[in-house]
Amino acid sequence: AFRCFFRTGTLPLKGICLRNMAISVDITQAHTLRNKYVLLEADASMHLPPNSKGLNSKLISFVRHAEGIHNAAASDHKDEFYAKLFNSRVLWDSPLTLAGTEQCEALSVEIERSGLDVDAIFVSPLIRTLQTAVLSFGASHPKTPMIAQEMCRERMAVYTSEGRSPTRRLRTLFPQVDFSQVTAAEDEWWPQTETDDQVGLRGLVFLDWLMAQPYQRIAVVTHSVFLQCLYAEFRATLPEHFHAQRQGFAALRTVSACRATA
Repeated sequence: AFRCFFRTGTLPLKGICLRNMAISVDITQAHTLRNKYVLLEADASMHLPPNSKGLNSKLISFVRHAEGIHNAAASDHKDEFYAKLFNSRVLWDSPLTLAGTEQCEALSVEIERSGLDVDAIFVSPLIRTLQTAVLSFGASHPKTPMIAQEMCRERMAVYTSEGRSPTRRLRTLFPQVDFSQVTAAEDEWWPQTETDDQVGLRGLVFLDWLMAQPYQRIAVVTHSVFLQCLYAEFRATLPEHFHAQRQGFAALRTVSACRATA
């Protein structure tokens, strides 16, 4: 009932187990990844040369999730949100609002209109990102691999909206998504906290992993602070608005990525 209050339909909170364990992404050597790759703003329809001579070029379309109920709560009930709701179980693994589903529908139309083609879709394993991926890409890419990956989760803080539902429940809700990369049955990240610098380093680890995947045209459905921190690692090559402003709900930004030359 509380979740209906924030402009959404119901998604029951069952089987949630809060745990206090370490974030399972090793960033101790991530600083060595700085300057390994170059990211440049690109058009999603641009031509990519075949991967040769070690260039390993990729076209990556980053999508922020559509509006979640935690976003609506923070916007519509700011005082109540920051007083008590921000760490309430009511907002655990927040789903999309009705407006959020409409944003996905609009993005889906734009993806089909533009002819955006991707070989794989990687998605943060939170309900709002999974919904965004399925609703936005499902119609145009019904056979494209959709793979959940924890490395592109949102910055971990005190907000229960960043908590993840049990993997068993996610597999039931999203049978079209491959959860083989999500190895823990329950969330082992929340309620750890990260600095922006740590998130940026995690983003570099994710990018390094992504560049090793056998796909050249990729979509990543993720979160605003994660994206800001990742973009900030490439201030020298990306436009300022990439890291200075949060990406909009269900908004898509495309970059070309390749190994930096010596």
